[in-house]
Amino acid sequence: MPAVISRESGVIKSYRDLIVWQKAHELAKMILNVCRRFPHTDEARIIKGQMIRSATSVPANIAEGFGGNKGKVFQNSLTIARREAGETDYWLLLSFEEGYLDTEDYGKLETGYREVRAMLSSMISKVAPHS
Repeated sequence: MPAVISRESGVIKSYRDLIVWQKAHELAKMILNVCRRFPHTDEARIIKGQMIRSATSVPANIAEGFGGNKGKVFQNSLTIARREAGETDYWLLLSFEEGYLDTEDYGKLETGYREVRAMLSSMISKVAPHS
């Protein structure tokens, strides 16, 4: 899986060596950063909480699945991570439409999550048990 292995060593020793995890982790940190600027309204707090939960769940599920590291267990965790990335994309859209995110932040994050979902889809198809 060269597209998802760390560019530094080419060897996977940890989930941290996966480019998809690295991207998802950086995106989660970006989400935390932009959420600090959300208004202090009930609606914004709800959206912020949901977005932080789903964004941090993406790299967390990749890390959790890497522990199982084989077939269906890893594939299931990657599938959950992909679903969480899709949910995060929705919260980003809603945040943008409500004026909580500017165009630049929304564009970077939306593009990043699109890339992560594509990478996860590729990985899922590669780790799927072959019959």
